Amino acid sequence: MRGSIRRRGLVSALSMTLGAAGLIALTPGAAAAHYGTAIQVQSGYTDAAAPKDAFDAPSGTDLPLGAWRDEDGGEHTSRVYATFDLAAYRTKQISTGTVTLRETRVADCAKRAIELWRTDVVKKTPSWHKAPREQALLGTKNATTFCTGYLQFDVTEAVKDALTAKKPKITFEVRVPAAYENDPSYGRWLHYSIGVGFSVDYNTVPVLQEQHMYTGSDGCATAAPYPALRGGARLQALATDVDEADASSLEHDFALWPLTDPAARTELSARQHFADKIATAIVPEGTLRDGQTYGWQFRTTDSAVTTNWSRTCYFVYDESRPPAPQVNSANYPRRDEGQTPLGEPGVFTFSGGGDPDIVGFQFGWEYLGVSTCSNTGAVGQFVCADVYSLPGYVRADVAGGTATVQINPARIGPGTLKVRALDAARNTSDEVSYEIMAPWGGQPRVTVVGDGPEWNKPVTLKFTPGADIAGTVRYEYQLDNADWQSVAAVADGTATIQFVASNEWGHRLTVRSHSANGWASTTTNWQVDFGPWPGVSSAVYPLGYEPVGGVGVPGTFTFSPPPGWTEVSGYLYSFGEEHVFIAAGADGRALITWTPDVSGPAYLDVYAVRPDGTWSDYSNYHYFNVA
Repeated sequence: MRGSIRRRGLVSALSMTLGAAGLIALTPGAAAAHYGTAIQVQSGYTDAAAPKDAFDAPSGTDLPLGAWRDEDGGEHTSRVYATFDLAAYRTKQISTGTVTLRETRVADCAKRAIELWRTDVVKKTPSWHKAPREQALLGTKNATTFCTGYLQFDVTEAVKDALTAKKPKITFEVRVPAAYENDPSYGRWLHYSIGVGFSVDYNTVPVLQEQHMYTGSDGCATAAPYPALRGGARLQALATDVDEADASSLEHDFALWPLTDPAARTELSARQHFADKIATAIVPEGTLRDGQTYGWQFRTTDSAVTTNWSRTCYFVYDESRPPAPQVNSANYPRRDEGQTPLGEPGVFTFSGGGDPDIVGFQFGWEYLGVSTCSNTGAVGQFVCADVYSLPGYVRADVAGGTATVQINPARIGPGTLKVRALDAARNTSDEVSYEIMAPWGGQPRVTVVGDGPEWNKPVTLKFTPGADIAGTVRYEYQLDNADWQSVAAVADGTATIQFVASNEWGHRLTVRSHSANGWASTTTNWQVDFGPWPGVSSAVYPLGYEPVGGVGVPGTFTFSPPPGWTEVSGYLYSFGEEHVFIAAGADGRALITWTPDVSGPAYLDVYAVRPDGTWSDYSNYHYFNVA
């Protein structure tokens, strides 16, 4: 997303506080956004009437507090203890801590006196005689505006103190003040299912994932040479937050400044919409100056806190286009000077003319493509392929230097080689055109080895070099829409391939030859089509108009299933008279022998027959000329 822009000083009102997770900027009055309940690891009460015994919180029975009498009139005095695990909050910022009591029964609605103390931590419920030391009184409840209900104590500072001291647990004591502790009218009972509850409002400080800071499609450069950016420069960064509600809504601040004037600081904002994907700020046009070096960093804000600024990354801004290159060829004359040699690759030299801004070149026949970039990185970062690893790009030997490439014509006849220069920021120059004329010829020939192609049977094709082409070492071919494949040539420059003609509609093949000197021919296309009728073949009387065979010369005709047919019972055939049925063999084929008694044009009409007796929709009209 495009970030909003603001100038330095917007957040100067933020105060700084040192919390358990480190130095952060905390907005005054900001509240933590998350509520949690601590795990209770101990709950129970003591009884002065049984001073050596400990009483864990009974299931289904309320906890006594203060003075009380049992069913036999025996007198008791009790205090309640509860211990909680703080491990889940070690790295949190605590906004509030609250202990909640739920009263169920009271001796006298008009009298309430309850104290909450923090004590030394206990591992198990203590006895009256071994009660833990009381450390601090955390609160007193005396109000009697309601008879029974929920009572809450603010224990925020006690929780913060325990976390600061790295205490893994905290114990609370609930008691009646000493002045009233033995007075039965102040006795109360706490609900067995809650007893003493402890909740925390907290927030976790986000973490800047500085290994995921990206300058354009490059990482974070902290030392020269710095990456070069051009118009539409983007800065990207990732932060994480273990608080699920915050993880996908972090607000990032991006700051950038020219190294020559650090005070000229510009800030952009952007939101991180997904917990594991980066935020993006696009620097507005006009913000950056050509040729200047900039530093940038980021920080993030969740519902309550803003982190420190990250480390600093650097880049150079470059919006100047390089000059056009010079293009020459050692063996390919320009179109108005003659044809290119057949079977020989073109040797072209591109020159930057000594301009240090030129670091590479892009070239191609007729047009030049555009290198694409996309947010496809592991964390959604902007990724651009290294163009010099792609076809049609080459680096200069030195800045402003040259590059020499071998290029084959894209087609026969006129062609135009397009070339342009690139600088370090991938700015491109104007295009330079070099026109040639490629001679006819050189394409390989494709022939069928053996009988003509038949559906669902192996087909063998032979590749032969084009006329006047020597040194063929391999062929590159594509069958239908499959990937391109390569086959090596034998000593005479030919090669064969075999495939099963499994497509009932036929096949398409494209092939080119490659010579040892690096030359590649233009392509040759070959195809075979299968009609929706049975196959008919004959060595003596093949399809065609040329006179073949002769009167009294017998010929054998082979019938095969129509493409796509997996079952056939036989064939109906006719030499101009009534159709005759012949059963198919186990392979779905049938053979007949026929001897002509007259010369001249003749035809054989053949239908395929299914096991259910139905005929093929089309017949094969096999015509020939008897000599």
